[in-house]
Amino acid sequence: MTEVLLPITLILAGCYVGWNIGANDAANCIGTTVGAQIISYRKAVAIMALFVILGGMLQGQHVMKTVGKGIVIADTESYQRQHGHQADEQFRSYFPDDRLPDKAILVALLSAGLFVTLATFSSVPVSTSQAIVGGVAGTGVGIVGLNASYFQLSVMLKIFGAWVISPVLTMVLAFLIYLSLGVLLRRAKALVWSKILGVLVLISAAYVSYSLGANDVGNAIGPLLAKYPDMGSWLALAGGISMAIGAWTFGERVTYTVGKNITPLDYGGALSAQFAAAFGVHFFSMAGIPVSTSQAVVGGVVGVGLTKGMRSISLGRIRSIVTGWVVTPVSAAIFAAMLYRVLP
Repeated sequence: MTEVLLPITLILAGCYVGWNIGANDAANCIGTTVGAQIISYRKAVAIMALFVILGGMLQGQHVMKTVGKGIVIADTESYQRQHGHQADEQFRSYFPDDRLPDKAILVALLSAGLFVTLATFSSVPVSTSQAIVGGVAGTGVGIVGLNASYFQLSVMLKIFGAWVISPVLTMVLAFLIYLSLGVLLRRAKALVWSKILGVLVLISAAYVSYSLGANDVGNAIGPLLAKYPDMGSWLALAGGISMAIGAWTFGERVTYTVGKNITPLDYGGALSAQFAAAFGVHFFSMAGIPVSTSQAVVGGVVGVGLTKGMRSISLGRIRSIVTGWVVTPVSAAIFAAMLYRVLP
């Protein structure tokens, strides 16, 4: 009976994280589109659902590998490569199956999902990537304590660096795109240009959704990949579908936070923010680095706002969002470490 219930429980936990990602990160894909009143929320979600699934299926494997195997050293081959000698008895007692224990996978997923759920109820766009990385790192602490030799520190430094670079990159890129669009707009007929921009915004929303699938399906399903290495495509499909359901059922709150409450957006602003975010997230996805679509899109929206001056940006809203980016991974890590130690 346990052999049947355990896989079902773990996959449901992964889908729960995927649901959370969809509910919170729908804003990243379609918040600016809805905020600019180009199409309705439901139609935008339908576009998002299709491209999230495609992104996860076609290119989600890069981040899945990083989240599943690149944070905690749980296999003897990686341990030997890191330390230059065979794994000792202590290592084998921690990871007898050359992977994270099933309890650790479950705790990491539930911890990440819990804190993203709380943020979504509060209408705050947090980083789901940070939540799952915090959850996995926290379970690692729960298993081995604060022993740095069991963690891929170089990989974690790359991830942390990308978390800082990503929103800055998209902010600068969105700023430049919006200024360039302004020049083009002055030279084109307003009605024709408006129609073209509307189509381009929808295309950019699809691109962000694809990038979200390519990056965040790995966050939802990555911890399961080590246990089920031959089911990567099916896991990616399950993650993509659960993300689409999350957006459809509970993504509206955060969508309006991103689309309307940071800075007012027109068609050009929506296009600039979304394209900049999509490019940034896709770039890091191909490098196998789990970055935050929330950070990327918020950076893009702020970049658009800066073209109009600091007064056009809601600094109070930005402060609450940035606070969420710090609190979420730290809380997920601490909670995961404690929960792992408490559970039998």
